[in-house]
Parts: sequence; structure tokens; C-alpha cells
Amino acid sequence: MNKKRNTIVNKDLLTDNYKDILDDPEINIVVEVIGGMNPAFEYIKSALKRGKHVVTANKEVVANYLEELLELSEKNNKRIFFEASVGGGIPIIKSLSQIALINDITQIKGIINGTSNFILTKMVDDCTSFNDSLALAKELGYAEANAKDDVEGDDVARKLSILSSLAFKTKVSAESILYRGISSIDKIDILNFKNMNKSIKLIATAIKDDNRISACVEPTLIEENSQFATVNNCFNMISITGNTVQELQFYGQGAGEKPTANAVVSDIIDAIKPTYSVCSLKKYKEKYDIDAHIFNGDYYFRVTTSGEKENEDIINLLIKSKISYEILEKTCNLVLKIKSIYEDKMDKFISKFKTRYENFCYVRIAK
Repeated sequence: MNKKRNTIVNKDLLTDNYKDILDDPEINIVVEVIGGMNPAFEYIKSALKRGKHVVTANKEVVANYLEELLELSEKNNKRIFFEASVGGGIPIIKSLSQIALINDITQIKGIINGTSNFILTKMVDDCTSFNDSLALAKELGYAEANAKDDVEGDDVARKLSILSSLAFKTKVSAESILYRGISSIDKIDILNFKNMNKSIKLIATAIKDDNRISACVEPTLIEENSQFATVNNCFNMISITGNTVQELQFYGQGAGEKPTANAVVSDIIDAIKPTYSVCSLKKYKEKYDIDAHIFNGDYYFRVTTSGEKENEDIINLLIKSKISYEILEKTCNLVLKIKSIYEDKMDKFISKFKTRYENFCYVRIAK
């Protein structure tokens, strides 16, 4: 109640009791920007049930309960808006909902976390460490005090869950998406990437193939002249491919208070419009198998070792796991190119590998 604000507010309008909002018949729209799962989810549900439109920026709630919230919205003839949950200031939710009405969408691909993209940009451009780049992101307000969700891929998986559910017209949970982040990337890796003439980005991808959906989030090496390579600092880019429209790309600020506020206020304006409608997932009966079966390719794999003996142990472990490789460097850093492996097999190998080794990094090499 006593928080310092950048604008003058009549204190009679402020409350720390949510029931004051629910019980006020003059309040027609509730905006939720507190974040986290609870109590935000209960507040959103209660507002819809009490006949109020809801605008939220909460990607965690939307990713986990999108289907339930859309059904609750339809049941109570009230609307829920969540443009700010993905892409910062990019109007991706409204656009995607409209595109999905007249397209069979087959792929979503993008850089959808401004914090991690800012960190990677600083590591590449300024030759700074991961920790120093993260500290700068926090100082500038691009990262929360606890930035785990941003740098470990949780945030991107939730956003990809939301986009995939809307695009493919079925529930794609964040738990079904294989994901990992950027915290294992070291300065030595950045130097290696530059020598390979590659750019490093945290890429989210979801592909629909017949009755299967594959979705994953992983740091990926891409060509330096690719469009995604030009996306730096806090900017996001999202690519959508449909059978009618072909490929569309959306670009803009993906982090920061002003882009998010822009998306929230845009939703408030849409909530006022009597003709605006929100999609419903329950109208679609398609059921898909969701896994990572489509993703197959090469990986950059670096391990910092104690010497030749440990190098040989790691190589023997790869041979035993029937994983093909090519040695790129064999000094205190063993650098390999893992050849043609499925994402789920690589993930299983790493889950065993990390119980024995700590300082390592692996990233996909885009075709």
C-alpha cells in the first residue's frame, strides 16, 4: 500500500484485499500482473466467475491452465486476455489466434526470452562471462533477482506451450517439452562458436507432423547470416509457418516493463470492444502424441577435463553409448561434434553423463 509509484494515485483507490475488487460491481476488468502460480490462478478464476474480464501477463498460469481458463471464460461469457504472456510488446497471441483460424500451422520457431538473449549477446559482443552478463541484465531490469526460469529454459518452455496450444489447437503442456537453458555456456565456448562462424541463440521449436507434435527448447548454433542471428539484446523473433500464409515473422522487444505494459494496455482496449472474441481449445478434438521424435542432428559438446586419462574415459563412454562423434579439440577442453543423434537420446546420455562430470556444455548445431 505504501509502495513508491511513478505517478500520483489517490490512495482511496488502492487496496490489499482482493475481495474489494471482486465485490465491486463497477469494476469490469481485472488486470493480474503479480506473477507466479498462486494466488494468481485463484484470483483469475474468481474474477471470471464473478463476471469480470481478465487481462494477465502470467505465462506460468496460462501455460498450465490455458484450456481450463478458456472454458471458464466461455462459460461465464467473459474474456481472458494474455498477450503479455509471450513476446513482450509483440502482438503474437492475437495474430496467432487469427492465423490458426484459416491455416494448418506446421511449425513455430523463435527466440522468445529477452533475458537469455541479452545475456548471450553480451557474452558474444563484450567477451564477458555468463555470470557477469547475468548481473548486468539484473542491473538493467531485464532479469529478476532469481533468474533461474529465464536462464534454464523454464520460461521459454511455458511460452512455447502457450503458442503451440493455440497454433495446433490442442493442449501442449510445458511438461511435455524437452528444454534446457544457457547457464552451462562458458567464454571458451563463445570463442569456439566464433571460430566455427556460428551464432548462439536459445531457440524454441514446435513442429506438427501428421498426428505427432515435437517441441523443444535448446541453445542452438546457427549460421551468422541467418535472420535469427541478427536478433540481439532483449529483442524476440517468432516465426510461424502455415499452409496458406507460408512463413510469417514477428519481431520486437521481448523484455522490459514498457513492452509488457504496452501488451497489457492493448488487451484492456480489446476487452472494452464488445465484438472481440477469444479462441477456445475445446472445439477441437484432435489428439496428438507429443515428444521430441523429429529433432535429429549434430551437437557441439565441450567438457573441461583433468587430462588425457579423463578424455579417454569420456570417449569410451560415448562408444559404449553407441554415439558417433568427431574430435575437434583434445587438450584441457575436450571438444567434440556429436553426429546425427535424436534429441531424446542425447538428453538420456547427458542425464547419466552429468552424474560424473560437472563442467561441460552441449548445444545443437542447426542444419
